[in-house]
Amino acid sequence: MKKQLTNIINNNWFFVSLVCFVLILPFSAALVSIMSGIILVVALVEDSWHNKSVRFHRNKIILWLSAIYFIYILSAFFSDNLASSFYDLKKNLFYLVLPTAFLIGKSLLPIQKRYLFYAFTFSVVVSAIVTILNWKFSQTAATFGVHKASLISHIRFSFQLILVFWFIVVLIQKNYKKLNIWQRISFIILALYFISFLLFQQSLTGILALIASSVFILVYLIFQTSINKRIVLFTLLMLVISAPIAYISWVVTEFYDIEEVEPENIDKRTAQGNLYWHDFENPLVENGGYVHLYICHEEAREEWNKISEIKYDSISVSGYPIYSTLLRYMTSKGLRKDAKGVQMLTPEDVENVEKGIANVIFANKKFSLYPRVYQTVWEYYVYSKTGEASHQSFSQRIEFAKAAIHIIKNNFWFGVGTGNWKKEFAKAYVEMNSKLDPELYASSHNQYLNYIVKFGIFGFLLIMFALIYPVFKTKRHKDLLFALFLVFMFFVNFADSNLESHMGSSFFVFFYSIFLITNGTNYLEMYPVKRSG
Repeated sequence: MKKQLTNIINNNWFFVSLVCFVLILPFSAALVSIMSGIILVVALVEDSWHNKSVRFHRNKIILWLSAIYFIYILSAFFSDNLASSFYDLKKNLFYLVLPTAFLIGKSLLPIQKRYLFYAFTFSVVVSAIVTILNWKFSQTAATFGVHKASLISHIRFSFQLILVFWFIVVLIQKNYKKLNIWQRISFIILALYFISFLLFQQSLTGILALIASSVFILVYLIFQTSINKRIVLFTLLMLVISAPIAYISWVVTEFYDIEEVEPENIDKRTAQGNLYWHDFENPLVENGGYVHLYICHEEAREEWNKISEIKYDSISVSGYPIYSTLLRYMTSKGLRKDAKGVQMLTPEDVENVEKGIANVIFANKKFSLYPRVYQTVWEYYVYSKTGEASHQSFSQRIEFAKAAIHIIKNNFWFGVGTGNWKKEFAKAYVEMNSKLDPELYASSHNQYLNYIVKFGIFGFLLIMFALIYPVFKTKRHKDLLFALFLVFMFFVNFADSNLESHMGSSFFVFFYSIFLITNGTNYLEMYPVKRSG
């Protein structure tokens, strides 16, 4: 074992530093920054400068990635706010540090590259287990509580899950005949574990990225196999495309099956004879029922205060008045918001409301994707009816995108610069008469719109060229795992500015560099590789 480990390390401490990086990547943003610096230091001090010079000339294609950082530097000179520009430069430092390290660091053997992915897979497995334990014992609200339980952003962690999933899948595909039955079963179980956790985590961005990359690999395999297999693969492709569409269509149809109300015929009094309050102008619904109908605050308050220590008018853990959550929850159960309705709540219902759960489906279907899709449809419904987007993930993204497009119309060619975007976004929300709370003003959660806002169409095209050209110049697009990586990252960047986030950019730049500077795809072949001289 010791000899095998020695052969894998092969006196390459740059490789060891990379292993350390992937081991901490799913756990800590702070450690990722520290480890990035260590990787660069190891690359600088290990090996002779002559060998570094040789590798520099061999790997200089990776300088295109660093060119993105210099676009940020150039833009800073034309910005009014130097402090904001400096923040952007610091946040995107991975584009300079990591490519420089890979430019001069010791080359990796195919087996070292494969073991790097093994180490990363192990780390993602452990992080997922820790996340489940955090979620299980967390005292926070249960609605999508796994999002808060993740050690890093659940969106960024979903990318890591997708990458290791495809690593396992491609590894099986490349080595299927070499694997014994137990190895095949173990790898398949591991792949299913990653998919299961991705669904459990309920990151729609990650799930859509997985679907997109699944479509890509199925199309790829269709052109690589015999006619008989093509029929099976094409059928699977149609299923992968149609199943999500059918599921979302079903959720939308269910949501918009809203009760019809005739104001003149609606009950005016409760069973106790008290007047109901009906707000026919408020469109808020839960499970097809209007939240602001059949409300008697006096009765509901009296009955609720008997069964809960968190009083009716108190603020719940979700940050909203408890009665606001209660009204939505009772509506979702088909109950009227009066004494009789509150009396019909179970102890579990009371606990759910106290935790800030606003709909019974969030409690009863917590392991299903249905609540996450329902929440997105609900947010769009509220936004379309009222224009309100505050504290709603999907609706806020619509407002963010509108603001970005508003800015781009007036700064199409060269953008507003790295130091001016915050000011321009704040200005855009005011000019749009947005109902978004000012403290929620933010840039577009779309990486491509963000680039155009900051650098204009010219800067955006330069960045896209810097990312795409090296892939085809080196013919690394023939590496199926690299192609899958690029495909799912392409799609997730429509839903968030991942390449400008700490964990998003470190993940992307690191693995882009790994794929770009290592030759061929034989790192996926599971056979002993001779030690290099």
